[in-house]
Amino acid sequence: MRWMGAVLGLLLAACGDKDVVADVGGTALKRADVAWFWETRDRDATPEQALDALVDRARLAEGATRAGLLDDPAVAARVEAARREVLANAYLDKVAAESGTEDALRQRYEKEKESLSRRQVHVAHLVVRLPADARARTEARARINLLYARVQGGEDFAAVAREASEDAATGEKGGDLGPVREGQVDPRFFDAVVELKQGELSKPFETAFGLHVAKALEAPRTVVPTFQEVRGELAARARHEAAKALEEQLRSNISVKRHPERLRELAGPARSKGEESE
Repeated sequence: MRWMGAVLGLLLAACGDKDVVADVGGTALKRADVAWFWETRDRDATPEQALDALVDRARLAEGATRAGLLDDPAVAARVEAARREVLANAYLDKVAAESGTEDALRQRYEKEKESLSRRQVHVAHLVVRLPADARARTEARARINLLYARVQGGEDFAAVAREASEDAATGEKGGDLGPVREGQVDPRFFDAVVELKQGELSKPFETAFGLHVAKALEAPRTVVPTFQEVRGELAARARHEAAKALEEQLRSNISVKRHPERLRELAGPARSKGEESE
């Protein structure tokens, strides 16, 4: 009878597991289960409400197991697919976290900050929208040329922008776009203004945003972004590189044997018939 005492001890130990917050049939729900459910489903709920919702889902899953749904190959494949995705993503997250620590990112920034430098311009612009109608587009081009002539003739650029620019956000500021770095705006816009000297006026030019006339408020310069400005970019690059290195490592360490001939039945009758006729 000594074995009965051992079994009873194990059962009591299981019942005393302080991580278990509910037993649903044969499924023990733990605090980590509730925490995940709460984080991913409804942060506005209380932990108790999250537990109630999780119990409902666990009861359904328990019922499905008792109904033998895991014996259905399609259901079993979906369960395995979910498990595979969770593990794969968790592994990628772990490796990425190790390569993307704050210290690692700061060291990377120091090594690469010169290559991260970008050209910067500070310009004001006048904008005329380009409609789809051909006749209206001709009128829009005539309008931007008129505005260009007014400023070139001596009128104050900021005053003309406030009066006539069709970009309300910058028009009320005299057309001032503020400092803009390469990559932040349409390349056609940047290319048209990057060579302007301070105070110089551009000729009318077109972008996807419309027709523009720009005036350089400062001379172009090259700037090195701060660590905080590029932290996200550095972290994304570190994650990508870590994932690629991990994939290469796993290709070397984990053998794969394929059986493509066993996939024929998935192609269906149409594919098989087509192959026979070739």
